[in-house]
Amino acid sequence: MTKNFNVARYQELVELKENGKISSLDRELLAYIVSIEDQISYNQKEKYFSLIEQYLSRVIAPHEFRLKFSEMENQDSRTAGLILKDFQQLEVFTLTDDLKEFSDLISEISTLCLEYGDVWDDTMEPMSESEFYSLINRIHSQFQKVFPSNFLEISCKNQKYKHLVSRSFNFLIFSIGLVILFILFSINTIKY
Repeated sequence: MTKNFNVARYQELVELKENGKISSLDRELLAYIVSIEDQISYNQKEKYFSLIEQYLSRVIAPHEFRLKFSEMENQDSRTAGLILKDFQQLEVFTLTDDLKEFSDLISEISTLCLEYGDVWDDTMEPMSESEFYSLINRIHSQFQKVFPSNFLEISCKNQKYKHLVSRSFNFLIFSIGLVILFILFSINTIKY
């Protein structure tokens, strides 16, 4: 289920800010801005889920995961900034009902990525890769509970890809075997 973005109220708040009657840190104005940024990220949720899956299955390295995650968030923020300036586009913009759950979990990962390398807990030591992995895995489990159908889709896509790679590899092995047999046959016919 979705709800429409309240463009009229957002326009009022933007005008109040431009006239100096409220600050750019006004709570209500910020809530509108954050909701658009969160929805843009939500619209990309399959990409976020896929990135998390790649990291947890060790397809990509931890530093690459943190970098790509940050890049995705920055791109979503830039896209939201453009949409927030286009009132016509905001007229048809909708917000999903489970946006809060998604944004809370994404925010947790974002915080972990930003804090990685900083002093962790009261131990005065930075977070280890294994701690980071464990925390991402915990958030991943929460994502699977909230959005089970999305993870099933990604899993099916990965299975198709794995099957394609397996078939391609088997075909390559078969081709190499045929070439070796042909060479051995050629050598045998040259001798006689």
